[in-house]
Amino acid sequence: MNKEHLRERLNNLAMSYDGSKESKPLLTLLEEENARQDLSVQLAHEELTKMLLIPRTPFSKQTVETPHIKTLNEVIEKPTEWLITNYIPKNEVTILCGDGGVGKGFVASAIVSAISSGEQVFFESEEEYSKQSRKPQKVLFISSEEDISKVTKRKMLKQGTLIQKNIYVLGAENEYTYKVKIGSKELEKLIHDIKPQLVIIDPIQAFLPPNTNMSDKTTMRDYMGGLKALAVKEDTTFIVLAHTNKRESYGRQRVGDSAEIWDASRSVFILGRIDDNTRYMSQEKNNLAKTQPTTLYEIFDGEVIFKGITDKKDKDFSNANFSKSKGNPIDEIMSFIKQVLKGNENNQITNKELKEIIENNGYSSRTYERAKKQMKENNDITTKTTGKGKEREMIISLNK
Repeated sequence: MNKEHLRERLNNLAMSYDGSKESKPLLTLLEEENARQDLSVQLAHEELTKMLLIPRTPFSKQTVETPHIKTLNEVIEKPTEWLITNYIPKNEVTILCGDGGVGKGFVASAIVSAISSGEQVFFESEEEYSKQSRKPQKVLFISSEEDISKVTKRKMLKQGTLIQKNIYVLGAENEYTYKVKIGSKELEKLIHDIKPQLVIIDPIQAFLPPNTNMSDKTTMRDYMGGLKALAVKEDTTFIVLAHTNKRESYGRQRVGDSAEIWDASRSVFILGRIDDNTRYMSQEKNNLAKTQPTTLYEIFDGEVIFKGITDKKDKDFSNANFSKSKGNPIDEIMSFIKQVLKGNENNQITNKELKEIIENNGYSSRTYERAKKQMKENNDITTKTTGKGKEREMIISLNK
């Protein structure tokens, strides 16, 4: 039987299926038809799948069980639990976003260090920390942007006390990292086996399935909702790192590529820069408590250091920075490069990483190369090439 005749007969079968309790399932109809005629049930199942008349699942007899839906009186009311009081709620998704070069990775490392050891994190008040009686807990850190042995470990060790055996890491050098996608069985199994109290994903854009359209609201809502459901199921908490949009935007529009990321998260932080040394961490959304004051911090020799708090928010800083940024783009990039280098360990960074940060902030690669050339002529920076073949890379260092 050719496939055209098969499809015609399958359409006739589908016409007899009205979805009611009295109507037989399509697969049962297929088996009955097979008993009367020479019809390949396996082939027919595959064709029905292509025709979108049944779900794309392995061929088997399907039974649908009705889940137990609770009535309101069966639901036990629970208080909000916090991983870090008033900042990061347990069993929820928190977003940490910012422009390239503001130190998202350093802040994430400081949080990892505190949770792994049970110690106080830099933005947390002494009073709130003392109330929690936090104990050392497991953390799973997944990043497509950092090599664990070359970057992440050194960065985390700079953040004070940490318990290394409590920190599980998957980095850019591990091929399995690229199989762990939001919504995948690999991610669910990883969390189920390790049982971490905190999972950090850096950045969200790299851990969505291939060809995901982040501007599609329904798609992103499903992925973020699935992440929240996984947090509840496995009793864990997610912190997801994301890029920000241009500085002239603010609020939910500042979260890069999809406002649904903002909508689905219970707590959202935006990181930015005030001047060459001072940076800010502004809690822009908190669905479960009062929004907390903005934390001011600096990164000195790779360590995140608390500097104070302010009532100003991301919009205040962004508008101020944007109004000052309409000068010579070469001068702007040169100043920005100095800021980035000062925030990195040993005041150095690879050319590839720096170029990516510059381009993420809206500058062209051509302008970046011109600025880098000017800085070398001014003796502001030194460049050095290391490694051979695929390991070959340029290191850019800030001269003191």
